[in-house]
Amino acid sequence: MKPTFLASISGLALLVSSAFFATPIHAQEIGSEELAAQEARQLGNMFGDIFGTADPLSPEEEERVPAAMLVVSKLFPEGTYARMMEESMAPMIESMTGMLGTVSALSLAQLTGLDPLDLSGLDSDRLSKAAELLDPGAQDRDSATNQMMLTLIGEIMADIEPAYRAGLARAYAVRFTNDELIDLSAYFETEVGKKYAAESFLIFADPQVMSSMNGMMPAIMERMPDIVAATTVIEESQPARRKFSDLTAGEQGRLAELLGVSKGELAESEPNQIVTEAAY
Repeated sequence: MKPTFLASISGLALLVSSAFFATPIHAQEIGSEELAAQEARQLGNMFGDIFGTADPLSPEEEERVPAAMLVVSKLFPEGTYARMMEESMAPMIESMTGMLGTVSALSLAQLTGLDPLDLSGLDSDRLSKAAELLDPGAQDRDSATNQMMLTLIGEIMADIEPAYRAGLARAYAVRFTNDELIDLSAYFETEVGKKYAAESFLIFADPQVMSSMNGMMPAIMERMPDIVAATTVIEESQPARRKFSDLTAGEQGRLAELLGVSKGELAESEPNQIVTEAAY
């Protein structure tokens, strides 16, 4: 349960940050803030049910909810999300955004129009100084954006905290008997029990624990050849992707109808080649 709890916070942070950075740019490109907002709502709906729905509690389980809530109030007191943001998640998000903000040959190429390959041989110090000339407000902008994100995510988590606490109570009511809940509540009244209850969720976001995950990316990269090979097998086992010109006349008309554009527009915008996930 607790790893999922942390994953949901991390996922929320990434979702909010990606939505913040992507939406204004996309809105400029398409010239419609309303369309961007609509896409954001659709994204929210898509993620709204990502964790599924729970089965209704039985009458016996419902009767145990008040006792379970007494346990949860000790394990997950009000303000737990805020503490987790301040003590653990904020440093992690700052580190992530710091890494994303590191000047690269690609980002500098976007500012200059130069070929990234021509800039790839420059060291990071020269890249940073060159970027500072072109975008002197980058550091302050990134700092302000980062603080805005942390504040926003903290407010969102504070809003959903009561619902999360209620969900915990239902889960404890399902997994523990009434006598067990009474025993747990009594234990959490002891000195060591109080300390454990206050720290139990925060422990899983402790830097000592989170830093142990630093080995995840090297492990993933080590397995990347296997991932690419498996992806290629899956790709080759499925029907090939088709462009507009590969469709029959009837299929072309159906596609145009579904997308609300003309067949001429689809023909004109057809890419030279289809880039698949496996190509990445």
